[in-house]
Amino acid sequence: MKKVVVFVLIVTLLVSLTLGGCASVPATGDAPATEQEVASSESAQADAQGGVKGVDVPIKILGIVMSMDHTFQQQMAAGWNLPIEYDGKEVLVDVSTEDAQGSIEKELEITETYMKQGIDAWIGYPLNGSAMESVAKEMDEAGIYMLTEGNNMPHETMGMITDERDGGLLGGEMFVKWWKENRPDETPHILVLDNPTSEAFQRKPDAFVEYVKENMPEAVIVGQQDAEMAVEKATDIVSTFILSNPEMNFVFCGVDSNAIGAMAAIEAAGRTDIAIAGCGGEDNILPYLYEPLTEDKGGYAFEVAYAKSPVELGYRMLTGAVQLVMDPENADYNIIDLGFFALTRDNVDEYVADKNEWLEKAGLETLSF
Repeated sequence: MKKVVVFVLIVTLLVSLTLGGCASVPATGDAPATEQEVASSESAQADAQGGVKGVDVPIKILGIVMSMDHTFQQQMAAGWNLPIEYDGKEVLVDVSTEDAQGSIEKELEITETYMKQGIDAWIGYPLNGSAMESVAKEMDEAGIYMLTEGNNMPHETMGMITDERDGGLLGGEMFVKWWKENRPDETPHILVLDNPTSEAFQRKPDAFVEYVKENMPEAVIVGQQDAEMAVEKATDIVSTFILSNPEMNFVFCGVDSNAIGAMAAIEAAGRTDIAIAGCGGEDNILPYLYEPLTEDKGGYAFEVAYAKSPVELGYRMLTGAVQLVMDPENADYNIIDLGFFALTRDNVDEYVADKNEWLEKAGLETLSF
């Protein structure tokens, strides 16, 4: 009898060990765990160990900029790295900043790589919202929060509520007022530099043209050209129009990189009668607003700037991501807001002072004119 009991105990022990091993090691031929299952397993382990994201373990965030060639994007990324508090306590955050270099293919590749590594949130500029739809759906299903600025994309958790159309309407209003005050006896011949491949961005130059046509019907739009948000492209286009349309006397630029290129072409041609306006309020156009107009009322007329600095925008995106991870039900879903600011020679000092405050917080060099 004793031998039988011992045999039964040994068999029972072996069966128990075998079943225990099967619970943790998949049998040969089983499908590998999906990304969602891996993420859920890691989250469950963290909970089992008493780890709270933001308190015991860092909140992992991927931040993607459109291109680090743009000052705005550089400073926005600096805002992602500011220390942040939630409920009066500093939050542990690990932000990985990547540059899409203006390529949607690169943006998709970066996103997919970090999804496999495991992230809690994605923040950045979707170069093409429609192209991002598939990977955004995957992130949504995996419980990854998505916060966008500039362009929106399907499945995003939060998006910038600022409508670029409002910036274009403000630009049109500023133009009509500026022209009547400075060159009332002339007919404006306007070249518009835009970027139709970016749906959200294009709302701004289109709204500018709409406003001007309705409120100054005598104005002539000599052309709308895709300057690809690039300095060199804008220089080439404006140089060509100076020769082919010598009556052109105003250039409206949907982005400041185009304004820089346009100014270079105008100055090279010695055309002191052509005025210009840009959008964005970036650092490299501010010196123009500290210079007077030419005798012919040419030069930099005004700027449609964002009402908040890019550093503050980055900080707001980071804050939104932290709120979603810590307490999604009470997160501020309107936090990614910029608004627009009519920037002129009369208030440029005020604008620079606010910008310097945020640059200083981010440890960046402040502006001095």
